[in-house]
Amino acid sequence: MKRTYPDYYDDFVCIADKCPMTCCAGWQIEIDEDSLKNYHKKNIETVDFKHECFFQDRDKRCMNLNEKGLCKLILEHGEEILCNTCRLFPRHIEEFENVREYSLSISCPEVAGYLLKRKEPVTYRTVEDDDVDSESYDDEEQAVYRKLYVLREAFFKIVPDRGLSFAEKAGRILAIAREFQSGMDYILINGDDIESLDVEGAIGADYRPLDITVEGRYELFKVMKKWEYTGDEFKDVLKVTEKALYKASGSDAEGLAQDMKNALSAQGIAPNILTEQILHYFLYIYFCGSAYDEYYFGQAQLAVAACLHIWDFAMAHFKVHGAISLEDIIYFTYLYARELEHSVPNVLATERYMDEHPLV
Repeated sequence: MKRTYPDYYDDFVCIADKCPMTCCAGWQIEIDEDSLKNYHKKNIETVDFKHECFFQDRDKRCMNLNEKGLCKLILEHGEEILCNTCRLFPRHIEEFENVREYSLSISCPEVAGYLLKRKEPVTYRTVEDDDVDSESYDDEEQAVYRKLYVLREAFFKIVPDRGLSFAEKAGRILAIAREFQSGMDYILINGDDIESLDVEGAIGADYRPLDITVEGRYELFKVMKKWEYTGDEFKDVLKVTEKALYKASGSDAEGLAQDMKNALSAQGIAPNILTEQILHYFLYIYFCGSAYDEYYFGQAQLAVAACLHIWDFAMAHFKVHGAISLEDIIYFTYLYARELEHSVPNVLATERYMDEHPLV
């Protein structure tokens, strides 16, 4: 079995009650079967056995949280009492035949901070062991995964190229993904052999830098207004952003973006590196997983859209407050990921819009 980890994976340590946004609130915590049996045996009263999750209070906080933000289950029984969801978060695993790709979700504030405070590109380590994969896989899906892996390796050469602007990186990545999607669609419709698809041809696809109008960006922004939310915090950010960027008369988006970049640069923060890390993150975690849903172009678009959305929040904050910090951008990043990554309806709504209105 091959196992791949980002270079900061082993550095993560949960900061528990010091976390600015607990992972034990906002969404329901699903409980695995073995843990349910254990909780039933121990008569844990905070468990909703009917719906296989923990009860929440009126503020959508897990009933196991005490007033200090610490887990009462751990305090009473030790960490071994945790269900798989609580034990693993923010760790994430994508599974392919004899391959496991590990990551940490940036919906966790501590992980978002790790990622956005670093200036060097993310690297990966792969270890191989003697474990035998007991899962069964569809041969065609795994053939697609191998193709997607090659494309993603090409993306990983484009993303950290600091001689390219974000628009150039996004334009090239989207052109490659679109070309691959077109080729795969043709193969699937005609029943051709997946191995016949020319991956190198897709990588060499013609492209133009991403050029999205203010109107187009606003339409993409409005998709988030239709999302489901874990709380009011994200809705408040949307309201502020929409008012500051898209409903204010005489707004100069290009000038505002440049002023914000100058403000960040004055603090020793490179704006292009921030978008590089976010783009790289979404491509690593989700692009190859599209082998299972055939939405290859959609996952590439979702990665680019994440950068555009987070940048919108940052620009609105800068316009309203006249200042911006790295901590502000970290906050917008984990808040956004919190709403997107753990909600299938939100992902599907965004993908559906971009399918009908592609970025390129």
